[in-house]
Amino acid sequence: LSACTSNSPSTDPSLVGSWQGMREEHGKCQFLSWNTNFEPNGRFSITFFRDAQRTQPIQTERGSWSAANGKNEMKTDGVRTPEIYEYKILDGNTIHYVNTVTDPTADCQEDYAFTEHRIRN
Repeated sequence: LSACTSNSPSTDPSLVGSWQGMREEHGKCQFLSWNTNFEPNGRFSITFFRDAQRTQPIQTERGSWSAANGKNEMKTDGVRTPEIYEYKILDGNTIHYVNTVTDPTADCQEDYAFTEHRIRN
């Protein structure tokens, strides 16, 4: 835990923008694809889809995010505990994530890795 005097969490500017990703089709967890929007004010929205083409939406979640030093913490509105992902920027439009701390209400409780690709800044 850090004792920051700032009221606003840090948001890594390289993550700000719109991204898309998906789980492996035959991985540890049920297949999902998604679109994520990270706003510079520390808010996010993520829409999950049943299919890779993103034509069958499941739900949209909104919440707050902060990211620094290779860790992205996402706290969905109405959920007590955040999900924490380690991330590595592969290039300006590609980020690799590993889910390390899972929200207890999440559909998948396994650690898993995925890559997101930038849609727009």
